[in-house]
Amino acid sequence: MSVLFTAEHRQALAYVVTCGCAPATDQAAVLGSYGAAVRAAEDAERAGTRRPLPGCVLPDICPYSPLLVEPLDPDGRAPEVEANSANAQLLLSALGLDSGKGQDAWGQMAADLFLGRVLIALALTPEDPGVPWSQSGRHYDGGRSAGYLRRRLLDLHALAEWCAAHGREVSWA
Repeated sequence: MSVLFTAEHRQALAYVVTCGCAPATDQAAVLGSYGAAVRAAEDAERAGTRRPLPGCVLPDICPYSPLLVEPLDPDGRAPEVEANSANAQLLLSALGLDSGKGQDAWGQMAADLFLGRVLIALALTPEDPGVPWSQSGRHYDGGRSAGYLRRRLLDLHALAEWCAAHGREVSWA
């Protein structure tokens, strides 16, 4: 399980058909409705063999991957910060937002308030020494690299600034 921090949802104004990689999504033809995008994806799949999408970073795999219909955010590509459940709880705790919800962590907050929490966490959080990996039987815990918390707080800082500049709240789920 993971938690994704990003901008609050806004209704899409257009859609694209993509393999999922960012460069292909950026170069995809913009379609005015969800229905038109679904029809375009179905037509491409029905045609049988297809070529890699323009800009795809995995051209050998692209033709065999299912096509996706993705909404285009009216404000452009919003930053995203994804963390596994344990690291998300670490981040939320550093921000003073640890709800005790465990893997069901979710919420939304005004960008300026979230940015304030990030700045306080950056100022007060000591250097993160990380956590070494461990293994117990078949269970493997990858640990956490040194400095992880600060790096991710800086990512959240960039997200909060983007959200503030676009009049959006920060959400996580």
